[in-house]
Amino acid sequence: MDNLTTDTVLDCTHLSVQQDGEEFTVGDPATGEFIRVPEVAVDVVRGFDGKKTIAEVKQEVEAKYGEDVDVLDFAETLIEMELVLKINGEVINEEIEREVNPKLQKLGSFFYNPVAVGFYGLATVSAIILFLVQPQLFPTFRDVFLFESVGLSSLIILFTMAVLTIVHEIGHALAASRLGIKTKIQLNLRMVFLVAETDMSGLWSRERKERYLPYFAGMAWDGAILFFCLIIQILFPVASVMAIGQMITFFILYNILGQFIFFLRTDVYFIITNWVNTSALHQHSIIFLQNLFLKRNQDEWSRLAAHEQKHAKWFSGLYTVGGALAIFLFGYFQIPPVVYMIQQAYGHLTTEAVTNAYFWDGVIVMGVLAIQVLLWLFGLRTAMRERQASQAVSA
Repeated sequence: MDNLTTDTVLDCTHLSVQQDGEEFTVGDPATGEFIRVPEVAVDVVRGFDGKKTIAEVKQEVEAKYGEDVDVLDFAETLIEMELVLKINGEVINEEIEREVNPKLQKLGSFFYNPVAVGFYGLATVSAIILFLVQPQLFPTFRDVFLFESVGLSSLIILFTMAVLTIVHEIGHALAASRLGIKTKIQLNLRMVFLVAETDMSGLWSRERKERYLPYFAGMAWDGAILFFCLIIQILFPVASVMAIGQMITFFILYNILGQFIFFLRTDVYFIITNWVNTSALHQHSIIFLQNLFLKRNQDEWSRLAAHEQKHAKWFSGLYTVGGALAIFLFGYFQIPPVVYMIQQAYGHLTTEAVTNAYFWDGVIVMGVLAIQVLLWLFGLRTAMRERQASQAVSA
């Protein structure tokens, strides 16, 4: 910035600082903007207390480390990344809301208290045991069609998938809100796959052990719903009840298994990155694979720390597991019902008259597919905006 001088006073007291290995994660929990910095940068950030000038902070830090520190340049970087609260006492970015809705915090504390979390875990384990004991409970794609009318069934499918997805993401949001972290639910793309995601970047302001529950939260609710659906089918073997239970079970299983497609940066991926204490496991694994098979990014790979290289190597092996699982999910859960819907809709549209109910049944199916394409485009827009923002910061 042209008007930034050594006499400027910056206020960064709103930033959180968490030590992660030899480095520190510094950022704004309200915006989810975080950077990894060495200890000297942390001392600079703490020096920006809204009272001392940049020159005074520079003098303090250099006296501690006995070397020249370009505090002015670092201050410009913080401003560009919108990590500064005030400049010379004037608040910037006043429109940013920094407080979490207290009602969400209370709900988060209720649904994710120790007893509730224990129940979710027990329910998930029990669901796995039930599948092993009664494998006939495992659903097939035919179970998602509740009615002879494929159009009506497709509407039910779309509604059910939307509700289950929203419930999953609300689980994340509540668990994060419990910690005072602001969240945002949105559609996005992972590679070419449409996903719903909850932005919980603010979790980097909390200790590592506190991040696990928000990452697990969505799957915790999925496991509880799965257990409930299986129990209902066992206790109430009525055709209509079992049909609804099997349909929901089908989609819940798809959602849970999909979390293990690691290269899509799913919930399980974030759990692993938190465990190994790195924020770029996916990127580092891509660099390793490109270096190994394409002989590209060799310099970038050599610059990675030894522990980052170690994690990237074993995690890249999980890509094979994720790829195999993705093939299974598409082959068993996704492609068969979509193909069946299109076949039925095409048959109705080409053989039935406009006055026939089956013709309009086919129209409904095509409408549902069009809605899914529209949602994919929304995800694409989010992905493009994130890419543009990332390029703007790095430029």
